Amino acid sequence: MSPASRSPEKPSKAVHPINARVSIKKAAQPLDRIALLAHQLRTPLSAINALAQGLMRRSERMSGEDIRSRAERIWRASLRLDELIEMIMSYTRASAGGMLLNPSEFNPEALIRRACREQGNHEPGRLFKIDIQGLPETIVGDPILLEQALVIVLSNAIKYSPPERPVRVTAREGKNGIAVRVKDEGIGISERDLPFLMQPFFRGCNARDYPGTGLGLSLAWHILKLHGGGLQIESKEGRGTTVTLTIPERNITGAPGTL
Repeated sequence: MSPASRSPEKPSKAVHPINARVSIKKAAQPLDRIALLAHQLRTPLSAINALAQGLMRRSERMSGEDIRSRAERIWRASLRLDELIEMIMSYTRASAGGMLLNPSEFNPEALIRRACREQGNHEPGRLFKIDIQGLPETIVGDPILLEQALVIVLSNAIKYSPPERPVRVTAREGKNGIAVRVKDEGIGISERDLPFLMQPFFRGCNARDYPGTGLGLSLAWHILKLHGGGLQIESKEGRGTTVTLTIPERNITGAPGTL
């Protein structure tokens, strides 16, 4: 067959360099997330390891106060580790649609004050200004999940603001349920980051140097969504953040969905 009579060969399919880069980036995302989680888990573990070894080697030469100080730091690191593990497990359940409500009656003011007290114990020098007025004696919901959502928001307020700045917590009854507002005077959130805060693993550009997984707010939002409520964020970079949790007074079945 002469070269002129040969049928033309099909051109090979070219991969656009931009598409190739996008595909590689998408494939790397799960590995990046695993690396982030591993790093966050390793940080408290490293602290526990170093402090425990120091106690073992020098306990006979240390004063009682030094031993108590190191023991407290080990305890706080273990709390951080426990929080991270619980966050990851809760995110896994939510992603698989396995997070279900276990509704019961509870006192909302008692729940709010307990969450503030426990977070205050983690940072004893922090001032909490609590203003709760006009809440019903009881509401129906899952108190364990709702407290977890509030703790996530309180923990963020503490983490991203200087220790000498107060965290303000207000709670009022509104037409859509109870509105709990947590206001800090911290680093705030840039306008370009605000639309993405509910996405799992997302971290703001000015939060990269702080410990965290990027799961907290998406998990809190999901818990409130299950209750038929919501979570709103107002913030300006460098001027603090206000997070409002809206909790319906009665929710038994919850709203379906996964993260």
